[in-house]
Amino acid sequence: MRVLLDTNIWSSLGDEGTSRPFRDFMQSRGLEVLVTPSTLVEVMDLPVPAPRQRIIEALITGSRRRLPTEAMSESAEVVAEIRRARPAWLRAMPDTATVASLNTFWTRTIWRQARETSERLHLWQQAQPPIAPHIVRQQRRQRHDVLETRFSFRPLTAIKARLAPETPDHYRAGWIEGDEVDAWRAELRDLYWHQLVVVPGRAVVTRQDTTFADWVGAYVDLRRLGSSRADFTRFWLYDASAEAVPRNWIRWAVRHIQTTQKISGGNPADEQHSSYLVDADIFLSADSRYVSTLKIVRDDAPFAMAEPRLVSGDRCVPILDRLAAVL
Repeated sequence: MRVLLDTNIWSSLGDEGTSRPFRDFMQSRGLEVLVTPSTLVEVMDLPVPAPRQRIIEALITGSRRRLPTEAMSESAEVVAEIRRARPAWLRAMPDTATVASLNTFWTRTIWRQARETSERLHLWQQAQPPIAPHIVRQQRRQRHDVLETRFSFRPLTAIKARLAPETPDHYRAGWIEGDEVDAWRAELRDLYWHQLVVVPGRAVVTRQDTTFADWVGAYVDLRRLGSSRADFTRFWLYDASAEAVPRNWIRWAVRHIQTTQKISGGNPADEQHSSYLVDADIFLSADSRYVSTLKIVRDDAPFAMAEPRLVSGDRCVPILDRLAAVL
């Protein structure tokens, strides 16, 4: 069985200094522990060096399987669907050198640097343009709309999007007039048009993050992909399959369920972590709101994903005892 731990669990393991007993505990139950770059990045945000380093040691010590960055895995889903449904968009020669370099950084280099000196990575992380506050503000606006309209999000697979009369022509291109489409399709169409077409075209000036363009662009000719917005829309609205892009679907679903609850500053990180739930069988967290969100998403998902389990947040009880209660 493959197990993922939320950052709050790693925090307890680090604070209690139980990395090695935890290793023995998990091995005795035949459980494989997965660790993700998104967890390490979240830990890097902690301002105090000593507790930050303790959590990093917990993440690194013992038998762990390091997963690739969620951006790589999500992009791989998109590339695979393009290969199936739009092979003409593919590059004649993939840029495998870029992929290898990015993958080495996220699965090896960043972990080694974190162990050696997390302060340098902390400062690097703090220097990145902040994205989370924008996401949180957007979710607060969406929650206001949800409360006003009493919109129902269940089941997630039944949520539809349609064109409004005032929708501009450039947004309509490729969308069959009168059609209702799955909401996740319209949102991912907008997200990836922005990430693969808009951002690369202005990143030299704006210095925006080009992560998704880097990963997808290693296999796909982005100029060809962006040459017809109508065809790009048809790809997402009518050709892509939810079962083929489960990580992207989960992130969309988590974002929407989060707006039915009190908005938290940790929402963007939780959404990011959720991408990995297709890699695991069990996900453990002491955050009841996050576990509740994931249970809803899991119930409605059209594919298999990890079972979320709530771990007691009572720090008076040793973390290994709290984990034993749910495993």
